Amino acid sequence: MMKKLIVAATLSALALSLVACAPAATTPGTTTVALQRENDDTITVTGKAGMEATPDIAQVTIGVSSRANTPQAARQDNAQAMNATLDAILALGIEEKDIQTSNMNMYNTYGDYGTVTGYRMSTDLTITVRDITKAGEVVDAAIAAGSNELGGVKYLVSNRDELYHQALSDAVELARQKAEDLAAAAGKQVGMVKQITETSDAVTTRRTYDMNADTGSASAERLKTVIQPGSTNIDAEVQVIFALLEPAAA
Repeated sequence: MMKKLIVAATLSALALSLVACAPAATTPGTTTVALQRENDDTITVTGKAGMEATPDIAQVTIGVSSRANTPQAARQDNAQAMNATLDAILALGIEEKDIQTSNMNMYNTYGDYGTVTGYRMSTDLTITVRDITKAGEVVDAAIAAGSNELGGVKYLVSNRDELYHQALSDAVELARQKAEDLAAAAGKQVGMVKQITETSDAVTTRRTYDMNADTGSASAERLKTVIQPGSTNIDAEVQVIFALLEPAAA
C-alpha cells in the first residue's frame, strides 16, 4: 500500500512539473516577448591591437657545469665556481632577491660499452637585471668567475600590464568599428555586446646579441658582451559578438 502511495505522489508531482513547464496559452491579439531568442541576429568580429615598448628589465640565465671522477668532487668543483659567480654578480649591485637557482642536476657520464667514466653536475642561475644596461656586464662577470654555460636572455617590460590593458581596450574598439562598417554595408545597425572573448595575450621581442662589440680593441680581455633589448610588441586580440538590429525608423 505504501509503495502505491509513493508512486501516485511521484506521478502527481511529474504532472504538476509538466504543467509548469508548458508554454502559456495566448489569446488572439496578444504578443509574447522572449527575453532572449536563440535566433537573434548577431555579428561576430575580431579586433587586434598592439603596443610597442622598449624592455627595461633583462633576465639572464647562466650556469656552471662541472665534471669529475666522483660525485663529491663534481659537487665541490661546481659549488666553488658557482660561489665565485654569485660573488661577482652581487659585486655589480644585483640584489640577492633577484638571483634564483633555476636548475640543478647531476648525472653519470659514460664511455664505451656503457661504463661510467665520471659525473657531471650542472647548476643554473636566473638573474633579474633591473638596470638593463648591466645585462652584458652580468654575463661577462659570470664567465670570468667560472660560469661556462649561457642559457639566454629574456626581456621584460615593467609596465607590461598597463600597456596590455590599453591594447585590450583598443582591440575592443576596433572590433566595434569593424562591426559597424559591416552592419552598415548590410543595412543593419550594431546593438549591445552579447559576448567578449579574449583570444590572445602575446609578447613578441626583437633582440640582438653582440658578443664582441668592442671590435676596435686589440686585447681579448677588453672585449665586452653587449646585449641590445630591441623592442617589444604587446598584442591583444578579442572576439566580440554584437546584436544586429534593424535600422531605426526615420
